[in-house]
Amino acid sequence: MCTSLTYTTASAHHFFGRTMDFPTTTPWRPVFLPRQHPWQPAVGPLRTSQYAILGGGRRASDWHAYLLGDGVNEAGLSCAELYLPGAATYADQPVTGQVNLGPQDFITWVLGEHTTLADVIADLPRVTLLNRRWGQATAVYPFHWILSDPTGQTIVIEPTGGPLQAQVNPAGILTNTPLLATHIKNLNRYLGVSGDVFTSETIQAAQTVIVSGQKLPTKTIPTDRFIHMAIRRWGTPIAENDVLSTREIFQWLAEVSLPFDPKRQGQPNHNYTHYRSIFNLEAKMLTFQSRRSRRLQQIILTPEMASHQHFPHAYPVD
Repeated sequence: MCTSLTYTTASAHHFFGRTMDFPTTTPWRPVFLPRQHPWQPAVGPLRTSQYAILGGGRRASDWHAYLLGDGVNEAGLSCAELYLPGAATYADQPVTGQVNLGPQDFITWVLGEHTTLADVIADLPRVTLLNRRWGQATAVYPFHWILSDPTGQTIVIEPTGGPLQAQVNPAGILTNTPLLATHIKNLNRYLGVSGDVFTSETIQAAQTVIVSGQKLPTKTIPTDRFIHMAIRRWGTPIAENDVLSTREIFQWLAEVSLPFDPKRQGQPNHNYTHYRSIFNLEAKMLTFQSRRSRRLQQIILTPEMASHQHFPHAYPVD
């Protein structure tokens, strides 16, 4: 499930791209959540978002709620969830005095109540992630999260036990299990780079691979997708402008997308790419491509939209 990357363009704009890979048949689409939007976390009273949010999401089929898989808020802070089976650990019981959230509440909390990565990092100690389903979902999903903002920094939050902590992600890439540190070790091994951390030597080795025309890993497993995207992202020269950068990133995302098989439609284990998307964090612009329509939608979270649009809205994708 899912591949993501952060990217700085030649014009110093910061992009955040991802594939949404999931077996659900519920349609994902661009979703806008306004300022002062009331929402129900897994336990406790309603919370109210302070900041408007634009992202990829869907509305619950059985109750009045919106689920976000990713998004950017009006300050340019972005966040996306990716699957982390076998490694994510959640608390069994709420903790008094803490902000108790289910895993699928986390993005709405991040983007609705913070403006920068620094704000999120400072707030993490007061959050407890609970082993709770979202609404009428049949399971509790294991996630980790990748976040970025207009500073260009990228962090990852992986709930592996104990208080939540943020770690800097110098690679700017994230897929699914294993943990980020293991992904970077695997990347270096593939590139023949010594050590277990992402360095300038890693970047130089990625550039060598791209220049040589060497074939990149093509399996759909998370390790191969991480290596593939990291080499594309760091080994390819930066495009001349934002339009070309957007086109290039969409092509990279296509290379790691999971195909839809009509014969397996509705099967609970059929993972496929529902959409590809890119956020421009300075412009607060979402470029969204649904699997079904294939057309590119561009939606901007303008100051006027944040100030005057008071109701949630799910955009059509057909």
